[in-house]
Amino acid sequence: MEQENSLPVEEYAFTPVKLETIQKVLQENLIEYFADVNVEIIDCPDLSVPPFNLAVKGFGEGVTGILDLGGIPYLIPVVDKTKVYDLAKIAYNVIGTEGFPNGHYISGSGAGPWFSQGSNCELVANMLIGTDGKVLENKSRVVLTTKLTEEKDKSCNDVTLRELDKEESRCALMINAMVSSGIPGKILRIKCSKRIDASTNLTDSIRDSLVKEFATEPIGLGGLFMIQNSKSKTHVMPEFDENPLVNLTKINNWLRFFEMDPPMLFQSILVSADPGLDLRIEHSHGWSLNGKSEGGHYHHDTSPETVEYVAYYAVAQKLWRIDKPKVPYSTNPE
Repeated sequence: MEQENSLPVEEYAFTPVKLETIQKVLQENLIEYFADVNVEIIDCPDLSVPPFNLAVKGFGEGVTGILDLGGIPYLIPVVDKTKVYDLAKIAYNVIGTEGFPNGHYISGSGAGPWFSQGSNCELVANMLIGTDGKVLENKSRVVLTTKLTEEKDKSCNDVTLRELDKEESRCALMINAMVSSGIPGKILRIKCSKRIDASTNLTDSIRDSLVKEFATEPIGLGGLFMIQNSKSKTHVMPEFDENPLVNLTKINNWLRFFEMDPPMLFQSILVSADPGLDLRIEHSHGWSLNGKSEGGHYHHDTSPETVEYVAYYAVAQKLWRIDKPKVPYSTNPE
């Protein structure tokens, strides 16, 4: 396991932008991507009750930051199994306790703890780390699947959704997460339906909308969204491949792709522009709300004419880039 205090850390402070400004920008620009758009500033709903059932009541007050830890080069082309991180220790020892009077709420998307789950897996992180650095509440899940074989075709839907033990606060290789004070406050609620741009998805359309106004000035958002009235195109990583994943074709042949029934809930972060930190500028993982053992990495909805999105985002004030790979990610490492 990586020693948290020895990991390289770069911090970035986002330029302060009023919530009302971002609301206006998204309302005016998202209509290029969706037929129906409504962006409001609201009090964060209670996220500890259905349909959310998350680790805290809400976010938006106090500190909101984005954690970009590790990276895809630790997975591709060849996995580096030494890259194991304890999110509780990272929060307490690296991010620090200032601005987190109730502890650290960590919510995001990464690679799961393969060493405790028996296989490589997708991580949907959702946990509250107490002021003593120990896990207070853990609603995190992992999603697992098996490799394709000659006997198993791509239609085989062998996906397992599993809740993590309360004490399991570790991840592997990478994670992109919101780290907040976990105190309910004012946030953005984004309602979008009837996607009219076939080339995009919810998170990319939000990023594109922000870029139109702020250009290269980075804006960071962290939160969650739900998809209703459409299946979700997702992928799930199977066990690590014994052969190097040296190009995009090999990567896509290794990943398992699925279409999962609604409704689904995704934990999500995005950054409109990379300030030179080799960020993963969008990452969303989620799970099914319909009782099925399903979840995975969000790509897009599959029924643009009927889809409905409801998203809840807070605006980030800072970003922590930790253990950045020395070589930037490329889909064609050769």
